Amino acid sequence: MFLQGQKVGKYQIVCSLGSGGFGSVYLAKDTWLNIEVAIKVPHKQSTELLKQLKEPRLQAALNHPNIVRMIAAEKKKKVFFMVMEYVKGESLETVLEKEKILSTHQAIEYILQIAGAVQHAHSNKIIHRDLRPSNIVLSEQGVLKITDFGTSAWLNSVPYASTRIGSPPYMAPEQFLGKASYRSDIYSIGCIFYEMIIGRPPIFDPDPFKILEKAKNGKITPPRLKNNKISREIDNIIMKCLAADIEQRYQKASEITSDLTKSSGKESNKSEIEDIMARIKAREKKASAYCWNCRKPLPYKAKYCPYCEEVN
Repeated sequence: MFLQGQKVGKYQIVCSLGSGGFGSVYLAKDTWLNIEVAIKVPHKQSTELLKQLKEPRLQAALNHPNIVRMIAAEKKKKVFFMVMEYVKGESLETVLEKEKILSTHQAIEYILQIAGAVQHAHSNKIIHRDLRPSNIVLSEQGVLKITDFGTSAWLNSVPYASTRIGSPPYMAPEQFLGKASYRSDIYSIGCIFYEMIIGRPPIFDPDPFKILEKAKNGKITPPRLKNNKISREIDNIIMKCLAADIEQRYQKASEITSDLTKSSGKESNKSEIEDIMARIKAREKKASAYCWNCRKPLPYKAKYCPYCEEVN
């Protein structure tokens, strides 16, 4: 859609970052602010502006250090595109392809970040519906950020989103049936956690119907049976995320965080979790410096907002 070096409004296209089923993403430079941004161009260019604005409005409603920030939505020469913060790093999928299996300690730190972001989205009545390693970026600072809200939905006055959409290895049984709810995202978190410490999702099959059949019948091998170094507490947390019965699953992502925090009675492990939480909190504090007036991110130790010039 865009070419290297092309000027699109105030944005200069640097290079392509990749293309997926719903759109292409480019690294660009905002020539006014002199910062790097990511530009996403949907493959399907609808003539209805409200349809085009659904994804950016969903993402713009969220303000969390573990969610990629939506900066703007624009239309130039009949091409609609979204402008987001650029996260220098690699996808969690790429990390897992290289590392194969992560240590339990590392997996817990990542899941705490993911669960925190999901809890924030759910508290704003938004479900992601496509949580998977390829939609999570790991920054060079070790911070995970969830991206790609193209399949997300608002659950304002309805119990679930009826469209059948998602990535089969990470989809809850009810999601296959067009009844995705907050707890469907919980299931996806369990799939990601499982993959981090075992090396593959809990149910892996090229046939989505076989995945559905096994998922709804609860035919998932507990990770501890595949790796006896995994503690019973962590095994129980993962399997509770992956419960076929939605009522047996965690009801909130914050419950995962709570159980991970108190998952071990051993003082050393407890200190480990507390250390992880302290580091994540420190990152959140650093990432939450926003202008009180326009709510845009402030440069480090900035006294004036570069966007609206208000004193902070």
